[in-house]
Amino acid sequence: MKKLLFILFFAFITFGCKVVPQMAKLKQVGSRGWYTTLEPFSEFDHDHKSVDIWIPDKEKKAPIIIYAHGGAGYRDDDRSRVEMFRRNGFATISFDAYEMNGLDWEFVTRKVTNNGKQNLIWNVFKGAVDYAANDDRWDNQNIFLYGASNGGRVVLYAGSELKNYNIKGIISEAPAATGYPLGDFKIPTIIPFGELDTWAGKSATDYVWARTYPTSPISIESWTKSLQEKNRPIKIIFYENAGHLLFEGPLEKVTVRRGDTIAFVAYQGANDEAREKYERDVIAFVKSNL
Repeated sequence: MKKLLFILFFAFITFGCKVVPQMAKLKQVGSRGWYTTLEPFSEFDHDHKSVDIWIPDKEKKAPIIIYAHGGAGYRDDDRSRVEMFRRNGFATISFDAYEMNGLDWEFVTRKVTNNGKQNLIWNVFKGAVDYAANDDRWDNQNIFLYGASNGGRVVLYAGSELKNYNIKGIISEAPAATGYPLGDFKIPTIIPFGELDTWAGKSATDYVWARTYPTSPISIESWTKSLQEKNRPIKIIFYENAGHLLFEGPLEKVTVRRGDTIAFVAYQGANDEAREKYERDVIAFVKSNL
């Protein structure tokens, strides 16, 4: 009987248990209920339920786009950005780094710092790039990095951190003003912003691209100018009638609360004309750098 129980237990452990993703550790910072994230962080797992790999059905291998989601995890606006590339004939890899790290997106987006969010995204993202570079189902000589908000900060960081990959271009929509450090690289890069983007700002003119923090003393705007002075192929593109993240929906002013307190008021989304121009610009940028 004992032998039978042992065999059944061994079979359950071997075949019946699903491998659970490693959960990142949380550490409280400050006294306002914010957390950062600590190792171990999950690696990219192409079989994870949140991973979506799409390859167009055509004879010629398509360039590959690896997408890094924003601070709220992989939501509807992220799906819209990925779909933009699919309908234009590109292969895509997307994922939810929070799910892969065993964390709930609602907790992360409300309680975890930008740096903590980027820790979760980065470790999965760099693994996705490595996976793309070593798979020949697509044109792995033409790899493009694409991200939004916190994911936008991650792809800019990747420009100077990922070496020996065939990265031909970077699209960073409304990158977070704080978080991972920004270095020097020569990869063609565009940084789209809505002209009304004051997300998480303290006033109606506290624009994300011009903002600094003690931990991120150089703004996105100043960093971009410093690279342009070195003749790096990088530029910010502004869109009228657009706020934070153009694919959030119609342009609207929203009030964001933290508990019973108003955290900030800002515009998000964009009108149809702005999104259509955005798509034309982004697709043209990729095609021009193949």
